[in-house]
Amino acid sequence: MVMGWRLFAAFLISLVLAACSDVFFHQPYRVLLEPSQLGYEVDDQGKITIVGNNAYVQVAPGAPGGYLERYEYVVVDDSGSEVFAGSSLGSGFVAVEVPEGREVSQDGQVRYLSKKSDPFRFSLDGRVAAEHLNQGAPLNWRVQVTWFVRTFNNDNEISWTQEYQIKYPLQ
Repeated sequence: MVMGWRLFAAFLISLVLAACSDVFFHQPYRVLLEPSQLGYEVDDQGKITIVGNNAYVQVAPGAPGGYLERYEYVVVDDSGSEVFAGSSLGSGFVAVEVPEGREVSQDGQVRYLSKKSDPFRFSLDGRVAAEHLNQGAPLNWRVQVTWFVRTFNNDNEISWTQEYQIKYPLQ
């Protein structure tokens, strides 16, 4: 009988840890794009038009709020090699508020939930689009972006890297 309770207690503890793992063991933020790829189009005269992306920070339940301050990126080709190696091509500032992944009701009840920031613009750089087109628009070029969030509660900087595919034409 005692062994059964121990197994049950171990099972409950593992469930609690699994529920918390999204915030404590995984990345609490992701930047999602609409459309989901970075791309461009080319008209009949060869003029490149960058497709604008709306981006927002998806916040995991329980994640702290803060500001998405900046990003750095590199462009990699089909083999994973940097396209503009040694270049200072890819960085920028964002200044988007990231909501906290919880709500507290008037009676003090805490609800942990997924939230998202207000949208901001993040699109392919024109120099990258021109080089991609000059190389014959290869299928597997990607932009590897490192995002940086400064949290409200303890002023920590949290960074993570995401990869976005470059697509031509992106309609």
